[in-house]
Amino acid sequence: MLLVLVVWLALFLIGNVQENLPRSGLSVGFDFLGEPTRFEIGANYLGATARDPVWFSFLVGAFNTLRVSLMGILICTLLGFLVALARLSNNWLLSRTAFFWVETVRNIPLLLQMLFWYSLSTLLPLPGDAWQPLADVFFTNRGIYYPALVLQPTHWWVIGALVFAIAASGLLLYLGRRHRDETGQSWPTGWLSLALILGLPILAWALSGAGTEIQAPALKGFNFRGGGLVTPEFVAVVIALSVYQSGFAAETIRSGILGVKKGQWEAARSLGLSTRVIYAKVVLPQSLRIVVPPMTSQYLSLTKNSSLAVVIGYPELVRVTTAVTSETGRAIECMGIMMSVYLCLSLLTSAFMNWYNRRIAFVEK
Repeated sequence: MLLVLVVWLALFLIGNVQENLPRSGLSVGFDFLGEPTRFEIGANYLGATARDPVWFSFLVGAFNTLRVSLMGILICTLLGFLVALARLSNNWLLSRTAFFWVETVRNIPLLLQMLFWYSLSTLLPLPGDAWQPLADVFFTNRGIYYPALVLQPTHWWVIGALVFAIAASGLLLYLGRRHRDETGQSWPTGWLSLALILGLPILAWALSGAGTEIQAPALKGFNFRGGGLVTPEFVAVVIALSVYQSGFAAETIRSGILGVKKGQWEAARSLGLSTRVIYAKVVLPQSLRIVVPPMTSQYLSLTKNSSLAVVIGYPELVRVTTAVTSETGRAIECMGIMMSVYLCLSLLTSAFMNWYNRRIAFVEK
């Protein structure tokens, strides 16, 4: 019955759109994706221009969303883990400080936190009076400028070698784990993986003749030119997402650690293991089985909450979609593309976390 209702509603909406759009002089289609964008995208790391097709602007927006989400997930996990350990500490001051952190960041709306961090960037000096904590590193109200490597075509060989080394290291770790389970003997997989990840890119750099030209930012006119730039919008979004979500992540991780049976702690202490070894070898591997499922929801929430960055002008997917809609008038198609991208990001995140959860799940034999 529910399926019939959903199908009827979908057909009703489609028929309504097909009937009313011609009256407004509009049409439905995706032919506009090949037209020029006709606007510039700030914080553009893919080199898009106003002459590039519209579909490329959507790619830039999706890349910016993915970039800020991955950075937020990484920092949120690390910060949540540290806060969780602080809450479990026997030090009263450290534990109360962590408790205050969790209760504060979780109960202040994310949008307000984002605006707060962005407003702090306005307190930084103008480019002419930039704060320079390190050589050729400048903090201004327009962003953080730093020396950057000038990319050359031969650098792609180095990037390819790094990707191959990471994949080979993953395979080596898998084979080493299987060998240990079957024979009880361990391979030096950690050192071998490190040698692969460091050695192969260096070898590729040496053989390809890739250059190492470093371009430092220089003040020209009213702003810096050259080098790399981290925009205030990006910093504000990453900090706000990481801090806000770390409060929820900390409680999730703390509950997973407390979920490990007391007997496991006592058995580890009876063997004379240090607290660090107990956490690393006994508690954390078991707590992952409790932590991973709810952390999946935290990561999905962080990715979707990145859409609030449109308020401070960060060119993520929502802002790019809004700009394209105003230029082309294709609101339905643009909204459909945006929702499809967020759906794909959420499904990919869920698929990866579910795969990881199956790998660490306890299997009775």
